[in-house]
Amino acid sequence: MSQVLLGLLVLHEDLTYAGQQRAEAEAALRRIADERERLLEDRRQAVAARDQFLAVAAHELRTPLATLALLVDHLIASPPAPPGSDPDALAVHRRQLTMLKRQVDRLRSLVAEMLDVSRVTSTGLDLVPGPVDLRDVVQEVIDRFDPEIQQRRVSVSVDAREPVRGVWDAARVDQVVTNLVSNALKYGAGRPIEVSVRTHGPSALVVVSDHGVGIQDDEQGKIFAPFARAVAARHHAGLGLGLWIAQQIAEASGGRIKVDSRPAEGSTFTLELPL
Repeated sequence: MSQVLLGLLVLHEDLTYAGQQRAEAEAALRRIADERERLLEDRRQAVAARDQFLAVAAHELRTPLATLALLVDHLIASPPAPPGSDPDALAVHRRQLTMLKRQVDRLRSLVAEMLDVSRVTSTGLDLVPGPVDLRDVVQEVIDRFDPEIQQRRVSVSVDAREPVRGVWDAARVDQVVTNLVSNALKYGAGRPIEVSVRTHGPSALVVVSDHGVGIQDDEQGKIFAPFARAVAARHHAGLGLGLWIAQQIAEASGGRIKVDSRPAEGSTFTLELPL
């Protein structure tokens, strides 16, 4: 029986297509690996930030508590003298009570910062908007800082010629301005501080300028991060949360905080709020 060739069956593998599929699969695996590494790094940073927060909080709370304990022990051992007694003894007790109040205020501020962190990271800030004149807020803050201003012998000028009214949370705006003025006093190197209140287009501005240590260019993008300080922590107390919380308040109010700074020349912080 003769054999007849009826046709050919050819199996052909498109090597180019197979190579593309392999490359795409490898790229997908790399993306998955990169994403996994990113998530792990985020988790490591979160844990490191938590540990740093706990360490700093413990240190900052321990210092005023130790001072309070010493002062209370001394007051117990040496009760206030009756009226008409030695004026020097009464002056000592007044100084001790003033120190007590200062440390209590510091503890209250630290606890408030920690509570704000909890609110921001869980449910968000709860704002209570109402009619506000920024001139009044700024003047109240400056008046509150007057004892410290006098003690540091710093010149603080306020330029608030016209009413700047809007609808914001007065207590939260006060908190932001307080932080900006406090930082100017801390880092202003005892030089004059200027505070101004004005409008610019659709925005209300509170501008706080100092002529102190300033901030390095590569640090300016970091100062609004939690636990950040542009100056070494050993020089100034605090949790490093103030500017971060202030920025969260500004953003929740529809605004923002901007910074313009030069090392050894000073810093200008601008709170911008919508009118």
